[in-house]
Amino acid sequence: MNKLLLTLITIFLLTACEEKPFYVANIGNAGSLDGQYGIRSMSISDVLGGGGGFGYGAVNGYPGASADIGRMGVPKHIEGYWAKYEENDKITYFRISADIDSELAEKKIRTLQNYYQNFKSNKGRMQVVVEKSRVQVIYTQGCYAYRMDCTQKEGSDPNHWVVRSPSDSTDVVVLFDGKGESSATPFPDSPYED
Repeated sequence: MNKLLLTLITIFLLTACEEKPFYVANIGNAGSLDGQYGIRSMSISDVLGGGGGFGYGAVNGYPGASADIGRMGVPKHIEGYWAKYEENDKITYFRISADIDSELAEKKIRTLQNYYQNFKSNKGRMQVVVEKSRVQVIYTQGCYAYRMDCTQKEGSDPNHWVVRSPSDSTDVVVLFDGKGESSATPFPDSPYED
């Protein structure tokens, strides 16, 4: 009887300490690392059953176009279509459908949220960045050293997940880095087909 009671108490304490899913971003960016793209359809679903759309149309540079995405949780899946516009009127089409390791993504997000000594933000940014067939999902708190105190808290990033953004303007964590398929013609059922 005592063993059963002890086991039940232990299970209760362990589940009570488990962290609940949470919202991490309310601003979205879609950009590129190598020139002009069209991102017509790009969505990220999250662990809370919602997500956000990042199909902002023509983008060029990082962080690219920006929009309010409501409240987004830790990402778990990315799906979308984008196209690269070359100078000679050539267009290359891309698509992706891939899972994101949400457990690892959450650990990285929490690391960045606890990274700074003094800076706190409740306006996280989720970013989708393309470079040919490569697509990254990046998260940032938006601490800019030229106007904010972005001093790192000692011991806050033991796994070295926090890196500089592609523009070297702020700290980010890369939640997903993958490659999609490419084609010289639009994919069937894509927004570029017509």
